[in-house]
Amino acid sequence: MTLSSSFECWRVLNQPTNSWGLAWFLAAELCRRFYSSHGLVPWVIERGGLGYYGIEINHVRCGVHSGALEPLGRFTAGGNVENWRRGGPGDHGLNLMDECLRGAETAALVHAAVAYFELPPIPLTSHISCRHKRWGDSYVLCFEVAAYLAMQYEGRSLAIWNHPFRVNAKLNELDAKASMPEHLGGFLFVRDGREILLAGDGRVLDGSGSNLWLDYMMGQSVSALAQSIERRLAG
Repeated sequence: MTLSSSFECWRVLNQPTNSWGLAWFLAAELCRRFYSSHGLVPWVIERGGLGYYGIEINHVRCGVHSGALEPLGRFTAGGNVENWRRGGPGDHGLNLMDECLRGAETAALVHAAVAYFELPPIPLTSHISCRHKRWGDSYVLCFEVAAYLAMQYEGRSLAIWNHPFRVNAKLNELDAKASMPEHLGGFLFVRDGREILLAGDGRVLDGSGSNLWLDYMMGQSVSALAQSIERRLAG
């Protein structure tokens, strides 16, 4: 099952107003478009628990984005969109949850969300030498796996983090490549006291040698890869 198919199921089976499924799906769509080419990344905001403050749009630290740069905005926990260059935190500038509840087509929701950030379709500066440009497809895949799991669990007993503040210490502990320049970061999945750390290039850092990116290139689907994370968390 693709992420889009999973989202369509989520719309039918869940109550969107009590969920962050819309936020995760829209963040994954933005990540797919802008991570590799523009160096923009959605991070779960590191305050108050998963999804409580939503998913922030940040700049990847790279050869182009080397200074202190402010976040561009966020998807709120309920799936609304904030462009912080136009407004500010808390303004809920674009209310997509209401549109979702009214039955707006998924393509229309994605278009409205992406357009609201007013991002240039072509990056103003080339990222051709940046690691996120060369290896971005693997990070996008990992984000889609995380979004798939977020929609499946709705926060019930599963936490997902990808903010550097939360994952870097774990990466330094478990990833032999943690010190490499422009490391892609990672995703931390926590359930019932068990943790799985996934590097942004697809390596599962549990000693198994598994790599979701390699599995994907051999034909595995996003849903199958997400289920492999579930099995590891189940022990």
